[in-house]
Amino acid sequence: MTTYVADDLSVLPFTHAVKAGPYVDPPREKVRDSLVKLGVWERSFSPDELVEWMDAAGIEKALIPAQVAGTWQVAYETVAALCSTYPDRLYGMAGFDPEDIMEGARKLEYGVNELGFVGAHCYPHWLQLAVDSPKFYPLYAKCVELDIPVQIQVGLAFQKTRASVGFPAAVDQVAVDFPELKLVGIHAGYPWEREMVAVAWKNENVYIGCDTHPPSTWAPEILDYLQGDGREKCMFGTNYPCLDFSEAIRQIDALELDPEVQELLLRRNLRRLYDVGG
Repeated sequence: MTTYVADDLSVLPFTHAVKAGPYVDPPREKVRDSLVKLGVWERSFSPDELVEWMDAAGIEKALIPAQVAGTWQVAYETVAALCSTYPDRLYGMAGFDPEDIMEGARKLEYGVNELGFVGAHCYPHWLQLAVDSPKFYPLYAKCVELDIPVQIQVGLAFQKTRASVGFPAAVDQVAVDFPELKLVGIHAGYPWEREMVAVAWKNENVYIGCDTHPPSTWAPEILDYLQGDGREKCMFGTNYPCLDFSEAIRQIDALELDPEVQELLLRRNLRRLYDVGG
């Protein structure tokens, strides 16, 4: 029997079919190029392979975004079908679609109420919209209405064709304007971790996703925060394929965190915030 020690805040829907379609069709080759640059382009999966790899690392549950990125997207239905293969292990998140704001709000509601998604997900850099853009505000309000968290990529845009617009200061503005909204700044705000920590410390409704970057490279500000004032506000993730599941868990163990802090980081904080059962 597998001993589970973690849940994963973010796993990309990198199935073999998605790799061959939305991630390569023009003009989406920029997605492929970024994953090739990271050395992870060969890590696509079938649902069975994904869960097998999660089991090997002791990861029980994973959140998977239906990605919306302006010039490309992974359809809500594609992610819902993936999650339906292991409904007690895989959970979808609805990508923010601000192209038609009212339709985007209805789409978000459809993802949660009809497809069972447990959160929302936002790519400011792909959409080239600042985190506090007015186009996002109706979608933030809809998240409050639906009582779901929203993950927002905060930090550097990895793609050379995209300017960085996910700044922690903008998350601060949104947190002030929407005190009931549960905001998760994913990618730890890299390379602006100090600012990300300051925003999370200030705002009760702001959390930090410690994903994408290897735990062995986490900034001192993140490590200090998750062991101190932020012990209940930081969550582990891989953003697979960016990090290998087993290697990420090994690196967490190597940090030699206090056992309670490690449990909060790996499981309890995510389950407190998201409706994933257990």
